Amino acid sequence: MKISDFKKNIKRYFISSTIICLIFSKPAISLNYEHYENWVENFFINNFTNNFSSEFIKNIINKSKLKKNNFYKIDRIINRIHDRDFINPENYFDINKLRIRSQKAIKLSEYFEAELNTIETKFEIPKSILLSIWAVESDFGNAELPFTSLKSIVFHIYRDKRKNYFMNELKSILFIIENKKIEINKMLSSSYGAMGQSQFMPSNYLKYGVDYDNDGKVDLWDSEVDILASIANFLSSFGWEKNLKWGTEVTKTKKFPCYLEGPDIKKSLMDWETLGIIPVDKYTFKNIPYSTEMSLLMPKGEYGPKFLVTKNFYVLKKYNFSDFYALYVSTLANLIEGKKLFEGKWIKTLKLNHKKILELQHFLTKKGLDVGELDGLIGFKTRRSIGKNQEELKQRITCYPK
Repeated sequence: MKISDFKKNIKRYFISSTIICLIFSKPAISLNYEHYENWVENFFINNFTNNFSSEFIKNIINKSKLKKNNFYKIDRIINRIHDRDFINPENYFDINKLRIRSQKAIKLSEYFEAELNTIETKFEIPKSILLSIWAVESDFGNAELPFTSLKSIVFHIYRDKRKNYFMNELKSILFIIENKKIEINKMLSSSYGAMGQSQFMPSNYLKYGVDYDNDGKVDLWDSEVDILASIANFLSSFGWEKNLKWGTEVTKTKKFPCYLEGPDIKKSLMDWETLGIIPVDKYTFKNIPYSTEMSLLMPKGEYGPKFLVTKNFYVLKKYNFSDFYALYVSTLANLIEGKKLFEGKWIKTLKLNHKKILELQHFLTKKGLDVGELDGLIGFKTRRSIGKNQEELKQRITCYPK
């Protein structure tokens, strides 16, 4: 992109000084290993010696420490994650990867047909959704799990981001270890401590993990039926409604403002159609009442496909709060069922990252607009605030920066 074009884009979207600051800002400073090992020892001694035996704590301290090369490896991975996936959908929705994954899922659905049928019957979750989440979370078990959950979680407490959250997860994992539910070295995880092929945090392992093969343990690493049943139990526990589709792609009139999207604006399918929101596939909701409440979803504002989604879409967001994540899972499930990809295209815009969006959120908040949580992600409240600010400035309302 030419500098002149770049400046035009910045000016056009009302946040020139802020964005320029963001684009040329330095990356986050990484952690230093120097005091890490001593910190781990003092941390456990100061916080857990009253609740566990000295022998248990000694073993946990030993098993909690990352070696120097892995310490910097996990730090690099976490810094990269902020700028990946859930911000630039044109990169995230890789059509070739979606098709390859759907083909793998179809083969696996045939191989595990009996198991999937019984799990679907028991938990009332479509097997296409189960296979889709399995694909996204671990590529059907092929993704690398480079750390143990214990080491990852302790690292995040040391990193001092979302400390209370990870402290609670640490308590869950200590309970798992103390009660010998699974061996420490077996609990391989992502850099955030999410365990196994279903990527359950330790607290979710305890709440929703299912020993479906009845071997006495919940095995999210090597037991496919435990993995699939646990995913199903998770979704069922959060209220997945049987026979209700997640949603469908729609077209929208230009007059209808994009800032009227979001889960807190619910209307019946009939009411949406009256407003000019029309399903691309008119047969999607063939067997559900016209009174069924839905919400408009525009994950990239006017620069991407548009959808009407049901409560089941928001159940998927319990697994991961990103709109893009839930939409990817839904789209892949559609392909597994033999349906087509959505017709709308993702229009390329200025590349964003976590830091740029966080600064944008601060900017909008100072103007009195509600962006929701200051999290560096463009959720529906941030999109709506962008749209309302554009309307105030008499600009084209897109609900997304370009």
